[in-house]
Amino acid sequence: MGTGRHVPRKPRKSRVGGVNKGHNMKENYPSGKPSGLGRGKLPSDLTKSVREFAVERMGVDLFGVAPVGRFEGGPKEGRPLDYLPKATSVIVCAAKIPDAIVETAGHYDEPGKTLAPYMWYGYVTLNWDLSTAARRLVRFLESKGFKGLPFPPTGILYKYGNRSDFSHRHAAVAAGLGEFGFSGLLLTPEFGPSQRLVSVITDAPLQASPMYQGSKLCRPDSCGYACIKACPTTAMSGKVSLTIEDRTFEYAKLQGVKCKWLFAEKGFRRTKVPMPPNPTEEDWREVLRTTTPHPYDAALNQFTFVPQCGACIFNCPSPRFDKVSHTG
Repeated sequence: MGTGRHVPRKPRKSRVGGVNKGHNMKENYPSGKPSGLGRGKLPSDLTKSVREFAVERMGVDLFGVAPVGRFEGGPKEGRPLDYLPKATSVIVCAAKIPDAIVETAGHYDEPGKTLAPYMWYGYVTLNWDLSTAARRLVRFLESKGFKGLPFPPTGILYKYGNRSDFSHRHAAVAAGLGEFGFSGLLLTPEFGPSQRLVSVITDAPLQASPMYQGSKLCRPDSCGYACIKACPTTAMSGKVSLTIEDRTFEYAKLQGVKCKWLFAEKGFRRTKVPMPPNPTEEDWREVLRTTTPHPYDAALNQFTFVPQCGACIFNCPSPRFDKVSHTG
């Protein structure tokens, strides 16, 4: 069976203590552990089993598998084989951001708009859900005798500082979930830019998902580069070009410091700090050291990291371009 992108969910079994009752992570092995590596006795439908576990057990909305060879034309650092030398595949899962959350997102002083639902239910809790799904998916792989290396959905810039240790967006495109928008975001035919992602690098011999070959998901001629216009810090300029398998993608080059400038004058937070024309990492760190945020802004990070923006997501019409209207 192929690795299709989305599986209709069957009714879930009752849950006890956060674990699906009746599902044993040690199944298929009399001793509860795989014999040796267990690889000679694996069922032929391993990919199907992994896919069904992710979608039906863990509730992810989209699922795809990218073979490691598809990463050769991507970012030069942070590739799957850099972390797991015997890796064969990357599993990518997506969770949808609810439509009403995107439709309601806006500045605090706009009537009927608020960013609070997006910050929590479109970002924080989705990332926790995906983190749990990835962790349990790794345990599922380990129960079959394979390794799985999950990467956090967001918020941890440990290795490279200005970008994540592993690019979920590139992995998702390589796994056939969709294609890049001009903003550099993943666009899918189901949800446009409205999803969060998590990836698991594995040495399991999984069947690759086909690359996305559907209708164009980014149409700047229809939306007038809505993502560029909406960006409060003009963080996108120039172009990046890369090849995944036999497809070449182009999208805007993101200026990382501008993108993460917390207190943009046109941003969503109440704290405002002027940004230099070409801010550096040191400029950004200095602002963080010397700025006392508005009390409402300070409360945002009281329990966990929350995003400072999302304008490129909120203003992208993909895949419903028929709803785009131009005023000139």
